[in-house]
Amino acid sequence: MLKLSNGHLAYGIGEQTGIQFPDIELLPGQSLGLFGPSGLGKSSLAKVLAGIEALSGGELVLPEKQSGLANPVQWIFQQPEFAFNPRLTLRASLEESWRGEGYQSLLAQFAILPSWLDRRPSQVSGGQLQRINILRALTESTQYLICDEITAHLDMLTQQQIWQSLGQYTKERKLARLVISHDEELLGQVCDSIIYWS
Repeated sequence: MLKLSNGHLAYGIGEQTGIQFPDIELLPGQSLGLFGPSGLGKSSLAKVLAGIEALSGGELVLPEKQSGLANPVQWIFQQPEFAFNPRLTLRASLEESWRGEGYQSLLAQFAILPSWLDRRPSQVSGGQLQRINILRALTESTQYLICDEITAHLDMLTQQQIWQSLGQYTKERKLARLVISHDEELLGQVCDSIIYWS
């Protein structure tokens, strides 16, 4: 289970300034939406849930990380160009995350051409890079995905293809997803229920 209760992230001077997060409980296999306008702190929430940033107050329950394996909570954000080492080929980045070549059987499912993998991040389109970014997060140890506006900058056809592929795969593996977006229509299509944060 991934659960956040009474979460608060302080910034600036004093504990009273900061972000009060909504309560979240995400169960295996569940697809939960989080709707809210820009500027609320949705990406800060994603960092907290992924264990990247520590809470100032409240309680966070995360799955235990196994030694030598990737974090079971993977944060995928909307700008994949910042998620890759620009000096590495995409193949090297995938193999680093997957600890080998186990991702290869998933290339076709996510409409990734093998030839893209010999390129560097700047040598593919934004949609192509985001597909690879998503695949990189789907390692065997992954249990929870934090999808933070992952298709916000992509065309409608690419958005549809990505959500269809991701939906099928997460259902097969019973992975949980928290889908963060200011697109209420999208959340209604890909999520079981929605939390409204304002």
